[in-house]
Amino acid sequence: MIWGAIGWDYKSELVFIEKLPERKGICSKAYLQQVLQPVVFPLFDQLGPEYIFIEDGAKVHLGHARLPRLEHGIRGFNWPPSSLDLNPIEKVWRWMKEELKKLPFVPTTIDELKQEIQRLWDQVDPRDFRRYIERLTCKLEDVIEVKGLSTVH
Repeated sequence: MIWGAIGWDYKSELVFIEKLPERKGICSKAYLQQVLQPVVFPLFDQLGPEYIFIEDGAKVHLGHARLPRLEHGIRGFNWPPSSLDLNPIEKVWRWMKEELKKLPFVPTTIDELKQEIQRLWDQVDPRDFRRYIERLTCKLEDVIEVKGLSTVH
């Protein structure tokens, strides 16, 4: 699992979340230890409480991660998983996936794949995605109007 964030003229580091020992997959404790504590909490200490943190509905965002995030005063919403209508980072992930398909080779190891994903993340300019952040309020209004169904815009 990878994690990254964009904002107005901001792009986080890219985090390749590693599963904890004795776990079958990525859990909320790993998300807390590898993303929230080292990256998100320090960022929101700088930004202040007026900013909103958008996460999708992935299970790792709940559990051990939920209470510390609330205790840190970070505001957010309960977004549906991979809500393409709402979450601006989904546009970045989509672009990266399309770019991976264009590679002249297929990465054959996890390390090769990580290297290519990191290379693409390094190319992401958050200013290229401003329009999605600017339109978020309108998108929310559109989704409310159609009672959660897909929007036209």
